[in-house]
Amino acid sequence: MFQWIEDSSVAEYIRVSAYGYPAMITLHSLGLAIMVGLSVVLSLRVLGFFGTIPYPSLYRLLKVAWVGFIVNFISGGLLFAAQATTYMTDITFLTKMSLVIIGAILVGILQSMVKKGVTDWQPGQPAPTAAKVVAALAIVAWTGGMVTGRLIAYL
Repeated sequence: MFQWIEDSSVAEYIRVSAYGYPAMITLHSLGLAIMVGLSVVLSLRVLGFFGTIPYPSLYRLLKVAWVGFIVNFISGGLLFAAQATTYMTDITFLTKMSLVIIGAILVGILQSMVKKGVTDWQPGQPAPTAAKVVAALAIVAWTGGMVTGRLIAYL
């Protein structure tokens, strides 16, 4: 199946064209910046930083973060297609994907926690401990995902 994906005309275009790979890696970087950037800002707010930013404002920004995730999902899927057989045996890639999935799940959980607590969590008051744990784990997962993602090209 992975060989079939790699042999597809789309994967071939990404691999050999002057525009395919650069376009996908650019979109992937933009999606990453949006998703991870906004997720980390929310996580840091939950951890007690940026206390003057109200939770409802950050909650609304998560809709934009998920758009970044969709851009990453599509561009990443196309980048994967170009080298599917290689990636499926690459421990660095598999680690990256595991961390990205964990990061996305944690942000989804954090988003749900913030939505439920948005009226109860007042500026200047700390977020609940459970939310802080999820926020810290999300930062760790995203950081690990970004580092392993960059290492794919070198390991």
